[in-house]
Amino acid sequence: MRIFNRVFNKVLRMLNYSLNKLPKDKSRSKDLERLAQYAIENDQIKLHFGCGPRILKGWINIDLTFESFEPYLQYYTDDHYPAALRGNRDDLFIINILNDGLPLPDNSVDLIFHEDFFEHLTQKEQIVFLAETFRVMKPGSVHRINTPNLVVSMLDNSSFSKGKDGVFTAEWDNWHHHNIITPSILEEMAKMVGYSEIIFNSKNHSTAAHLLPSEYRPNEKDRPSANSNVFADLIK
Repeated sequence: MRIFNRVFNKVLRMLNYSLNKLPKDKSRSKDLERLAQYAIENDQIKLHFGCGPRILKGWINIDLTFESFEPYLQYYTDDHYPAALRGNRDDLFIINILNDGLPLPDNSVDLIFHEDFFEHLTQKEQIVFLAETFRVMKPGSVHRINTPNLVVSMLDNSSFSKGKDGVFTAEWDNWHHHNIITPSILEEMAKMVGYSEIIFNSKNHSTAAHLLPSEYRPNEKDRPSANSNVFADLIK
């Protein structure tokens, strides 16, 4: 591949062409600056990753794109997204934490929350994500994780005695999941990164529940049991 790149670039130079990197997305750059300024102006910082249409007021809601989310709000209803919790574009920050990191000082974040987000990262990305979030968290603060449980998904939907045809691959294929974890895997990763304690509990029973919105996932329409997810508080 390196030889190909050298030859390709040489041919381009001979033809008086050149390859230039595309400029960084302006909205993302702007939101990186906005977040850095927010940290200067506010004593409390709460991060909500993979927010999608559920933009929470009073939170730094982080996702990769901003589109018209209005059609998706019907799935949340007032039970999980009452008017009092609804933020707007000013509460949304288009940031790719894996590429750009977080423009926040060490030990500056009070609370982190995400649900059905972690499984969309690869194993490498999960480690990078856990490390960067650990860096910015205040000592003793909570990183709330809510993500599908590999063991429950497989045992509920697979027939391993049938071999490869009995494996429930839809867990990866249907929802763009990349790395699905178990409680043990999460605990090992978190402790490796440096989190001091990992507390497993259940839906809406976080140690920081009084500071969190109600947990929407798993939805009974796509996962009948709340046990299908791993619920954990990672403590710095």
